[in-house]
Amino acid sequence: MIVVLMGVCGCGKTSVGQALAEKLSWEFADADLFHPDVNKQKMSAGVPLTDQDRYPWLRKLHTVICSWISEGRSGVLACSALKKSYRQVLATGQVPQDLSHISNVSQHIPQHLGSAKPDDILFIYLKGSKEVIGSRLESRTGHFMPPGLLDSQFLTLEEPDDSENSASVDIAQPLMAVVMDIYQTIVESS
Repeated sequence: MIVVLMGVCGCGKTSVGQALAEKLSWEFADADLFHPDVNKQKMSAGVPLTDQDRYPWLRKLHTVICSWISEGRSGVLACSALKKSYRQVLATGQVPQDLSHISNVSQHIPQHLGSAKPDDILFIYLKGSKEVIGSRLESRTGHFMPPGLLDSQFLTLEEPDDSENSASVDIAQPLMAVVMDIYQTIVESS
């Protein structure tokens, strides 16, 4: 199984993801580490990423997910995955038809990777108020994402719906309580 912890910047994806992966003895990957330098520079300058910026990055993350699945490993991926179309790219590797014109996104998927099955990936939405997340961002140091981009993240956010294999967890509780809520969700969905 692959768990994708999703949500806006500052919701705790990395902290929760590391703790959850440790508890489960699963692989962990932080999607931020897969951003090309140009994306990090844009965000550091306070410029929100566009779909054209995100789709190659999401395709790269799809290959991480598929490699875990093909090797029979379970993993936790911390990734914003703000839009439903982004989550679909993570699962299938396919960019939506209306955006397939984006020049830096190849539709080719290596044969050995393919797509994940719908039940292979569980999206966990780390849900919190703008106030809670904003205060966390203000106290965070050394990250390329400035607090000023939080509003653009909430504007982009499409909360998961019933058509997706997903669950929401309230982040206004202590870290280990969030981890235990997710753990229980995983147990119930297995």
